[in-house]
Order: sequence, then structure tokens, then C-alpha cells
Amino acid sequence: MSFVLRAAFWLTVLAFLLPGAGEDDTSRSAALEGGFTPAGYEAAAGKDDIGAGEALALAARSAQDVMGFCDRNPDVCDKSHAIAGHVLRQTTYYGSMAIVWLTEKAKERQQDGTTDVAVSRSVARPLAAPDFMTGA
Repeated sequence: MSFVLRAAFWLTVLAFLLPGAGEDDTSRSAALEGGFTPAGYEAAAGKDDIGAGEALALAARSAQDVMGFCDRNPDVCDKSHAIAGHVLRQTTYYGSMAIVWLTEKAKERQQDGTTDVAVSRSVARPLAAPDFMTGA
């Protein structure tokens, strides 16, 4: 859930910072020279323009609405929290397994390069992921 919110936020910021459709130099120069201009472009340009203060106020209201989502939908937030906890535990568990495996392979490669002694394989168990759901 957090990833989705972050992605939506950054995509919104990106969309806000990109130049508007039809506002590049080629469309401006074509319009000045009597070239093709999309129908209703002039009328829409004046109507859709907002100031920085209005954009900030809209962003603040949207943020307040998002912050109140869990108050309005507690069951969705509880399930999302459970899913996020599961994904975090799985990522921690399998990530630590991958690190152990990579460490063993690096040790094997280092020992193969220096001596011909067989590598003793001791299986290291990955650390258990903390249980975020119970607060332990």
C-alpha cells in the first residue's frame, strides 16, 4: 500500500513538472504561423490554468483525504497492513538466504583460487524476520 501511494505521489509530481500537452515550441510556432492548432486549444488553455497557490491548496486537500482513508476503510487498511507485513517477512527471509548463498560462493571462489583444499559447507540459517504484525 505504501509503495502504491509513493508511486502515485511521484508520478503526480512528474506529471505536474512536465510541460503541458501542446505547449512545446513546435506547436507554438505552428500556431503563430497559421498552422494546425487543436480544436478548442485556446479556450481550454485559459480555463485550465491554475496558480501555484491554488495547486498547493488542492494538494493539501488531497493529502488530507488520503490521510483519512484508513478511518473510512479500516478493513482495507488492516488487510493491506497484513499483506505488506507478509511481503516484508518474505523479502527479509529470502534476501538473507540469497546473501548467505552469495557469501558461500564468494568463499568457495576465493579458496579455489588460493588452495585446492575442499570447502567445507556449513549451512547458515538466515535470520528470522521480525514479526511486525504482533509488535514483537
